[in-house]
Amino acid sequence: SNNDLGGVIPSGFGNLEKLKYLDLQGNSFSGEVMSLFSQLISVEYVDISRNNFSGPLDLGLAKPSFVSSIRYLNVSENSLTGQLFAHDGIPFFDSLEVFDGSSNHLSGSLPLFSFVVSLKILRLQDNQLSASLPQSLLQESSTILTELDLSLNQLEGPVGSITSSTLKKLNLSSNRLSGSLPLKIGRCAIIDLSNNNISGDFSRIQSWGDTVEIIRLSSNSLSGTVPGQTSQFLKLTTLEAANNSLQGALPFVLGTYPELKGIDLSHNHLSGFLPRNLFMSAKLTDLNLSNNNFSGSVPLQDASTAGNLSLTNIDLSHNSLGGFLSEELTRFRNLVSLDLSYNNFEGNIPDGLPESLKVFIVSANNLSGNLPETLRRFPDTSFHPGNALLIVPVSAETPKDKADVTLGKHGYHMKSSIKAALIIGLVVGVALLALVFALFHFMLKKQHDDEERMDVTGEKTSLQKTEPSPSNVQETEPSSSVTSTPTIKAKPPVSSPGLSQYSDSENSSSLRKDETLSSSKVSLVSSSSTPSMSKIQNSPDDNQRSRQTSVKLDGNLYIFDSSLTLTAEELSRAPAEAIGRSCHGTLYRAVLNSGSVLAVKWLREGTAKGKKEFAREIKKLGNINHPNLVSLQAYYWGPKEHEKLIISRYIDAPCLAFYLQEAGQLNLPPLLLENRLKITLDIASCLSYLHNEEAIPHGNLKSTNVLLKPPELTALLTDYSLHRLITPEATSEQVLNAAALGYCPPEFASSSKPYPSLKSDVYAFGVILLEILTGKVSGDIVCSDPGVVELTEWVVMLVKQNRAAECFDPSIIESQEGSRTASRVVTDVLKIALSCISPAPERPDMKSVSQELFRVVLKRTK
Repeated sequence: SNNDLGGVIPSGFGNLEKLKYLDLQGNSFSGEVMSLFSQLISVEYVDISRNNFSGPLDLGLAKPSFVSSIRYLNVSENSLTGQLFAHDGIPFFDSLEVFDGSSNHLSGSLPLFSFVVSLKILRLQDNQLSASLPQSLLQESSTILTELDLSLNQLEGPVGSITSSTLKKLNLSSNRLSGSLPLKIGRCAIIDLSNNNISGDFSRIQSWGDTVEIIRLSSNSLSGTVPGQTSQFLKLTTLEAANNSLQGALPFVLGTYPELKGIDLSHNHLSGFLPRNLFMSAKLTDLNLSNNNFSGSVPLQDASTAGNLSLTNIDLSHNSLGGFLSEELTRFRNLVSLDLSYNNFEGNIPDGLPESLKVFIVSANNLSGNLPETLRRFPDTSFHPGNALLIVPVSAETPKDKADVTLGKHGYHMKSSIKAALIIGLVVGVALLALVFALFHFMLKKQHDDEERMDVTGEKTSLQKTEPSPSNVQETEPSSSVTSTPTIKAKPPVSSPGLSQYSDSENSSSLRKDETLSSSKVSLVSSSSTPSMSKIQNSPDDNQRSRQTSVKLDGNLYIFDSSLTLTAEELSRAPAEAIGRSCHGTLYRAVLNSGSVLAVKWLREGTAKGKKEFAREIKKLGNINHPNLVSLQAYYWGPKEHEKLIISRYIDAPCLAFYLQEAGQLNLPPLLLENRLKITLDIASCLSYLHNEEAIPHGNLKSTNVLLKPPELTALLTDYSLHRLITPEATSEQVLNAAALGYCPPEFASSSKPYPSLKSDVYAFGVILLEILTGKVSGDIVCSDPGVVELTEWVVMLVKQNRAAECFDPSIIESQEGSRTASRVVTDVLKIALSCISPAPERPDMKSVSQELFRVVLKRTK
């Protein structure tokens, strides 16, 4: 086992009459699996896992002596196909105790396994099994199973009651199971029903008895409350029910379970105060209650009397918690990760937090005072946005941007790679812009000369808001005789150590058409040095005017996210900064009085659909939520044609393109193989949800629209489904830009009106997979060979020349201890990527792609 042996298994095993043990795992053997099994006589142990065997597993063709004698059979991680045990007249497996057929391509319905009388362990995860779950596998007296793993398949229907007294481990996750939670689970110690369509009352788990140790129910449609009956989970160590619709308060009894080590109830609708005993538990190490509606303070007043504070990971982010951060936090000496961001905490950060702390995030709060010296090792993103009164020492200077690179949290300019036609168009455009700039400069100079004649002092005068005039901005007379003349100030925003958010130069000429960023903050309200959102009522191109005043957003603001408290007036006063431009508008970073930061997209005039159609579509998009999606929170529709704003939460995170091309220059940590695999799963999970649950494509998928949120580099997709909000002409322009960067499928070239689709999303995802594998960004010319311009063409060329290994980013292989295993994994991902960029009729759907990626990751973790 575990060698580099390959080829087809030779004949001759039939002569080995005394052979009892056969272990061929971890090689590259191929050929029909039954050509081997038909030779075996009385073998008791067979392991051919992690090879390239193919064909159906039709043990009806095997010798009766083999079927009768085999006790352990492992055929996992091969390419077996067809229905499992297709023969009706298959003989009984008298001795089989362990059967592992996981990570193959087995399909059809599950057999009842009535022909296996002694089976204890059955693993068939990561296949394509469908139909309903055989209830006999879960019933008492039907089998003596102790472990059943059918995860990552396509099983449907309800789970039903589990009455088996022998079953200890049950994994049915990542299927299509529906109905309610089972009322009984027998003697199960581990039950995983996550990532299904199970609905109904979560409190049904209270009848599961005191034998259960691990409960995993995340990513379903469960509702109701967390049961608060007397502690009955005496052995429970893990409770996971994230990404459901649970409501109500957490019961006190949750903190009394004596063996509980991990709780994940994030992404629900839980509310009320946090039970104080949760933080005093002697064994609880992981607590994730993020993205709920909890209020009050963090109850640590009893920490001084607790003997052993075991918590190592605490995530309470995105709630409504408040008050002061207790000094008792310093008593958690084993703390590794603490995320309290996006709450309402105030006061000082306690000094003396443990040196073991690796992750510390308190951004988007109202903290103040001096930052403790022991916490100054953390990046600026740990403290900002928000915390305006927190004194953070200035970090080392960020590296200067290269002349041809402009970077941003929501945008990223990659090195020039535009086709010849686009280059010619840009040259012409630059010439026209130069002419316009010259005229503009002349007019600005004339205006400046006129203003210098005015009697101006440095005194600031507040201006009253007025109703918009026909020109959208109406200047009012100040209350005194002094005229206030706002000034234009260039000021780079706060940036993370070693990471420049925006271009250092206001006159940078290297900005790509669809990802231009601005570093200037312009005084648009005479009482402020930063622009307000009322500026968005004017064209973003007006941001160099020297005299502006505050105006009222005289339109309608529609809010989808109940956690967002916002009025049109507050939005109009919010300081705003242009951080990116695309073909359909400008993206602003707006800071509210509360410290919350919003990403506000201003749609270019003539881009948005009509009001009724726009409202209908954006309300659909506003109801879409997924852990890997930056969901829309609100939109504003003004009376003027150019007053269309789309509002979402601002994510202070670099995009994927950052890490792929400029990680070294920006002091970003390198993306290890584990990071890259997680990112692919995050993106695939979100796309699969959009495609299968919401039936809409993302429509603008590219590496600049994938943000990687620290500390775990969680992938978050932005700019989703904008094509449903904009006109056909604007959509065509968006598609053209994506095509120039290599993200559009070849079938778009032959279409008179290409339009984003589920298939085009899969193609774009395939391109992103290639970017992750190669470390190169689509759109860059990666090869000097004639006819090879795009990343996809270069990879396909290497594969055809049997040089696929040359396309991989060397760092993801060299950084791994088991380079052989790493090479196998990236090769598997490459196969998936190539299938995604195949011609449209052969292109898989995102559900299949996501499942295949899960299979690859399972290989990696074994």
